[in-house]
Amino acid sequence: MDTRGWEERHRMLMARVAGIGGVLFVALSLAPGGLGGPIFDNNISTPQIVDWVKNNSAGISADGFVGAVGASIVFLMFVLLVRVTAVRGVLTVVALSATAAFMAIDWVHAGVYYAMADAGQRGQADAGIVALFSLAKMMTFADGFVIGIAVVAISLLAMLSRALPRPLVWLGFVMGGYHLVETPIQLAINHRANGVTGPLDVLISLIWVGAVALVLLIKPTWGGQARASVPAPAAS
Repeated sequence: MDTRGWEERHRMLMARVAGIGGVLFVALSLAPGGLGGPIFDNNISTPQIVDWVKNNSAGISADGFVGAVGASIVFLMFVLLVRVTAVRGVLTVVALSATAAFMAIDWVHAGVYYAMADAGQRGQADAGIVALFSLAKMMTFADGFVIGIAVVAISLLAMLSRALPRPLVWLGFVMGGYHLVETPIQLAINHRANGVTGPLDVLISLIWVGAVALVLLIKPTWGGQARASVPAPAAS
């Protein structure tokens, strides 16, 4: 079914829904437990890991689910942003494919959380618990590269269509570019995917998503994109 006509008529609605999604994602990320917890503690010992998992199975499963829901909200926001730009071609395919990969990685990540919670309820599973804990921790950094591709592609689409103010476009290039080089830089520093680059990653991401969301809610259409949404006059 061709939805182009509907999208043309409801571009402001799609922009506002994308803005609401961005606000929800930021709120979810800043909720208690969203930015911290034992899984991000590099100094936690093996006995502490086992004890924490065995005594927090419900919370671990909930954390996995909430994280995947957050990724799904970002997926919806990014897809709507792509549609708002009304640009078609290779950049659109790249943006949508990378966004879908991001969501898929995070739902697999949720599955690892579920498995870790399940292992915590089984006897003599300490080695498995520690392995799943490490897997859940490292998968936190597995989606950065694809989200970088998505944000750079969306920023290019927004620049071509003038769907966002130019400062937000350039902030998107910074955010996406940082995600692309973050893991190689961290691997060069300490040969691990986690380290000093992580907190800056989270900060830049929340600033960009929050800023885009507020702009879309306050003024859904910008520049040429606003003019492009006006239907062409019918031929006489």
